Amino acid sequence: MAEEERPFVHEDIVRGVPAARVKDLIDRGVLRAKQVFRVIPERTFGRRLAKRQVLRPSEADAIARLLRVTQSAEKMLGDAAFARQWLNLPSPPLGNRIPIELAETDAGAREVEDALSRLAQGDFV
Repeated sequence: MAEEERPFVHEDIVRGVPAARVKDLIDRGVLRAKQVFRVIPERTFGRRLAKRQVLRPSEADAIARLLRVTQSAEKMLGDAAFARQWLNLPSPPLGNRIPIELAETDAGAREVEDALSRLAQGDFV
């Protein structure tokens, strides 16, 4: 699996993920800039990118969480475009909250992953 395709692992997060790697994810449509800027302020991200810096562990962990939830949605729902749509619209199984916004915290990401698991098993409520 290519470096840019594999998910972030603990060592990546602790060592620091290059801001350029996250920019590449945005450029390729894997993550939306809006999502990234909700967990890393836009000016901070721009500064790290301009200085070719790595993200802080807390920032990299937040990006890894967004990636994990996005990949889970794609796997469980079977279609990348549909998964991205589902992640960005209010979801009844999540109390009409927006899944990708819930994924900004670990607890919220777990709720989203649980909802995806239930959907994959045919539980639509």
